[in-house]
Amino acid sequence: MTLERGNAFTPVASATMIWPWTTSVLGGAAGGALFFLLNLGGGLLPAVMSGLGAAVIFFSLVGGVGGVISKKSDRRGRRYAANYPFRYAAVPAVVGGVGYGILSLSLFGGLFAALAIWATVGVIAMVLGDKK
Repeated sequence: MTLERGNAFTPVASATMIWPWTTSVLGGAAGGALFFLLNLGGGLLPAVMSGLGAAVIFFSLVGGVGGVISKKSDRRGRRYAANYPFRYAAVPAVVGGVGYGILSLSLFGGLFAALAIWATVGVIAMVLGDKK
């Protein structure tokens, strides 16, 4: 995929070109492990499910924000994220919302997670995107 003007897949290409995969996987694993340990007193299955849900959300947040602030990412993708911060934030929001919704078996929980990720990544991309 390329970053072409008018291409419907431009937000997806932008997000995947500048997404820091290793950092987002490590952030998701750390967040999931922390939530697993914090909820271990309620039983094993609820702890595992909350850990997996938190891992998906942290994976999306760290990936979306890390793509905007990383110096190693593609400049075209960073420029797109700076010009269209909430379009760029839609990709991490969909990934996090769908993942959380599937794991928690809750449509509204997934929508709420997607909205929170979209707003967080969009505001950070709007504020920090023009600084580079």
